[in-house]
Amino acid sequence: MCDTALSCCTDKIFVQDKVCTNWLFTAADTQTIYSDNISSMINGTGYVKFETGTAATVLTVNFFKIGIVAPIQTLVIPVGGSATFTVARFDSISFTSAGAAQGEFCITVRYSL
Repeated sequence: MCDTALSCCTDKIFVQDKVCTNWLFTAADTQTIYSDNISSMINGTGYVKFETGTAATVLTVNFFKIGIVAPIQTLVIPVGGSATFTVARFDSISFTSAGAAQGEFCITVRYSL
């Protein structure tokens, strides 16, 4: 609620988008799976499934913010596993696998226009 005597508040329009996709690595690699070009103040909730891969392979999921070198959050998922996440103020998400792997990624992002 806005107290006009103490501050000035503007109306905000909030948007929610959902993106789901299958992902695949044919060999060891790093791929950007999601990139935001709208807002630096997004929040995201979702999951990553690591369905198949070689026995020793883990999937590393990193959430990045422009201007910060280290990931702001990291998930490590074993073959056959899954992880859920809620993360705020990120710009991109990358997956890194040490070998062939595949699975599913789903995210619902929320941001103001």
